[in-house]
Amino acid sequence: MVAVLNMKTSLLGIFLFITISGFTQTIDSNKTAPTTFKLSYKEIKLSQWQETISRYKGNILVVDMWATWCSSCLKRFPHMVEMNKKYADKNVKFISLLLEDPEEPEAIENAKNFLIKQKADFDHYFMDENIMVSFEKLDLLGIPTVFIYSSESELVNRLTGDNPNKQFTELDIEKAINSLLK
Repeated sequence: MVAVLNMKTSLLGIFLFITISGFTQTIDSNKTAPTTFKLSYKEIKLSQWQETISRYKGNILVVDMWATWCSSCLKRFPHMVEMNKKYADKNVKFISLLLEDPEEPEAIENAKNFLIKQKADFDHYFMDENIMVSFEKLDLLGIPTVFIYSSESELVNRLTGDNPNKQFTELDIEKAINSLLK
């Protein structure tokens, strides 16, 4: 069992290294975003994650897990903003979970500026934990990842980028949401 956990941790470390080194995208934090948009942003710990999810009970919940070092995440994010608008009147809530290294305040500030520039008018959370521990506890191999919860706060869809030959799309997210709306 220990060998399996050590192997999983090693594989996760290798995957994160490859992802970070291969997909790094710099966000220019010197450009200031318009101040008319109010960012809803909260730091949380892993121990608070389930409680956070349960606050949205009664709504379908779409959780976008992302980071500034993930170019696929940044490219897809505007689509999440548009889907949030599209489903706003259908009891579908969107939130984002930022998975950055808490010891890199510049990356966190860049993420906040990115959210403001996107005018991402939904709740945003930052997992204020060691990134490797966060990935392990959330059972992630990589990002982007989207979790979709039923109105009863039950995880019903995990859309991940784990398989490089089969990446999920915005259409997959919409299909999952629409299947819960029926």
